Amino acid sequence: MTKENKLIKIYRFFKIYGLGRTYIKVFGRLRITPLIKLPISFYHPKKEIAIIGAGQFSFANIGYYLKKNRGNCTLGIYDIDKVNATTYANYYNTKVFTNADELISDEKIKIVYIASNHASHTDYAIKALNANKIVYVEKPISVTSEQFSKLMKASNNKKLYVGYNRPFSPAIIEVRKYLNLSRRVPLSLSCFVTGHKLEKDHWYRDYKEGTRVCGNIGHWLDLSINLLKTIGLPNTINVTIKSSNEEEKDDNVAITMVTDKEDLISIILTSREEPFEGINESINIQHSDLIVKIDDFRRMTIWNGVRLVKKRYFRKNVGTENAILQPFTNKYERDFSEVEISTRLMLEITEAIRSDKSNVIFKL
Repeated sequence: MTKENKLIKIYRFFKIYGLGRTYIKVFGRLRITPLIKLPISFYHPKKEIAIIGAGQFSFANIGYYLKKNRGNCTLGIYDIDKVNATTYANYYNTKVFTNADELISDEKIKIVYIASNHASHTDYAIKALNANKIVYVEKPISVTSEQFSKLMKASNNKKLYVGYNRPFSPAIIEVRKYLNLSRRVPLSLSCFVTGHKLEKDHWYRDYKEGTRVCGNIGHWLDLSINLLKTIGLPNTINVTIKSSNEEEKDDNVAITMVTDKEDLISIILTSREEPFEGINESINIQHSDLIVKIDDFRRMTIWNGVRLVKKRYFRKNVGTENAILQPFTNKYERDFSEVEISTRLMLEITEAIRSDKSNVIFKL
């Protein structure tokens, strides 16, 4: 990318995300410590948080929102990449641990955030739960059914939070208020997602890491279950998977879901070229006399019978901040059974792609 295009990209991000978020995204990529560290915080809390995984998401999202809302509350960071760990520690004024077990077992640690590679999420989460820590796991929480079963056993009567963020977005919170709950009527949902273009050897594509189904599509599967749970879950979901390229079954893919309650859901992930402004989403919903169009979580139009409502979100908001703050507030607390269902659905679709299947009957 040319220097001119980089400057244009920064300007566009500033318009989409604002100064603070753009600033931290830039330094998350550069991995250098600036003189001014945004966000500036005047909180002086106890350092009682551990973070496992110091990649771009941790740097530009978890670290940013924790500091914004809780101050310098992170006691330690661990990452197998020493550069990532060190640059994170320098920016957020925390300590680098060379061993994840040592970090988890530290008695001062109360909450563990996990944002490492996907296949490692479950193992780290189980260790932290067994150490009686509050645990927040970025998506996906597991990449196999065996992992997920072990995690559910370990999480019994423990506090476990998950980083699926769309249900925490202001747009979806607003949509749930308009859904007709007086009687069970079918839901139509369409999610068209323009995702990052990934190289063929990108680790997201590794079957051991759960493919792009776990890495990306899980977000919209989880959103689908969140909305279905709101109006009343079906008994079965008939899932059809169609890819445009048989050699990359988890990319440029259309997933269609039809339930026994006549719900119709479609998720298209396309990644023909790298989107200049990052992931872009178009979401359409119809339920009874409700019609909703969400444009990249920046704008939303709602038709509710004769009522017309238009929303504009000054900063793009997919719910990441609210999701990350789950251990500290129950303002938007989710029924964890939704996450269990969406994870099982995600894993069945993942296994179907691994096994070259194009159809799955998912029973709730």
